[in-house]
Amino acid sequence: MVRARVLNGLALALVVATGLVGVLYAVIAVEPMMPLNPFPPPTAPPSPTPTVGATATPVPTPTPFPTPTALRPAPLTPTPEPSYPFTATVEAGPLSGTSDCQAMLRGVVLDREGHGLEGYPVHLWAADAAPAPDDRILFSDRSGRWQIALPVGARGLWYVQLHAPDARQVYPPLSPIVAVALPDTCPRATVEFRER
Repeated sequence: MVRARVLNGLALALVVATGLVGVLYAVIAVEPMMPLNPFPPPTAPPSPTPTVGATATPVPTPTPFPTPTALRPAPLTPTPEPSYPFTATVEAGPLSGTSDCQAMLRGVVLDREGHGLEGYPVHLWAADAAPAPDDRILFSDRSGRWQIALPVGARGLWYVQLHAPDARQVYPPLSPIVAVALPDTCPRATVEFRER
């Protein structure tokens, strides 16, 4: 019996509390700005009051566009090719005094007096090498000479350029790029670099 009374008291308290919550919801719905409302609606920020005596800033008057003038084309001047300290001469064809027909590129690096210069890098590459692309750097010997045996069947257009010896291996160019057209039969060529 005691248990039934306790349960009945709890049920009554729950019904009363539910009624009070319903009344609170109804009051908040009618008056949302009430202090009991835990989430009042946001208030609008106050509107700024206009200041009296504000003066308008003058707007600058637009400047007229200048009248276009006829454009004169600039005269075209060719860009001069850079001047290199070495010149190059090419002699293509079978070399005298040789019996075999090995494809060969050779040359010499000379100073103004015709003495050989040692340790000058010569960059050699093929435009469209046959049978395979080739790109090499050779160095001139004590007498200034350099040579390379090209791959079997090498022919076509090859390029050679002389560079300056450099410990940092930057090798700035000393001559223009020289095009060497190897003949189809017994492809050989000699390139002489001479200081101006």
